[in-house]
Amino acid sequence: MTRKELIKALATKQGITQATAEAHIDAVKSIIVAEVSAGNEVVLGPDFGTFKPVTRTGVVPGTKTQYNSKSVKFSISAGFKTSLNS
Repeated sequence: MTRKELIKALATKQGITQATAEAHIDAVKSIIVAEVSAGNEVVLGPDFGTFKPVTRTGVVPGTKTQYNSKSVKFSISAGFKTSLNS
């Protein structure tokens, strides 16, 4: 599913305009990004999953320069996994 398809599906399911659906998706995304960037986990309930911030420390090859790299790990919940396998 593409972003455009997600917006259309949300608009149809909720009876809202596609512009409103897009604004909602953008708002949720910006909240998740802000929280994970701040080092917080974002748990989207027992039926979806969790975004967890991950910081890794590495060394630039051939030097002693260290750096930190931020990324995010998404773990699906047991409820989501059960839904997929039923």
